[in-house]
Amino acid sequence: MSRTITLKAEPLTSEAFAPFGQVIGVDDIRIEARDGEVLHLDIISYDRKAIRADHLNRHYKATQALVALAGRPTVIIVGPPEVDMSKDEHLDSLRAFVCDGTLGVNLGLKTWHEGPFPLGEHVDLVNVQGRFVIESDNEVAYIERDLGVVVEVAL
Repeated sequence: MSRTITLKAEPLTSEAFAPFGQVIGVDDIRIEARDGEVLHLDIISYDRKAIRADHLNRHYKATQALVALAGRPTVIIVGPPEVDMSKDEHLDSLRAFVCDGTLGVNLGLKTWHEGPFPLGEHVDLVNVQGRFVIESDNEVAYIERDLGVVVEVAL
């Protein structure tokens, strides 16, 4: 049986989010692509579901920028690039941020993440990331399978 870690969602600020990337609409944004990766812009959509993570993703070749359309608020779970999420103590570095719909995030290279999770019924987001992320640039940490932990977020 899995145990649950609950993160307290915090407001999205430049200072708090700095270890994970930049805040779009406030910071100087550094969108990067390397090692032959090319950037791709699309719209991704999510329906409301439990704010719960049994895995985390990260990308080495391109940053990922996410901006909610129509001012829809979301929550995102992030972790620093310096850890590999292979040990329980790595989970202590996870944070959750509420994006109120007026700002977005640019996830730095190797930043662990899950979400964004809509706080309303649905959200459409502008998504800028590597075109080949699924095929060749998505490391997954299966935290429930490998560590017996799921992460939930308290608002």
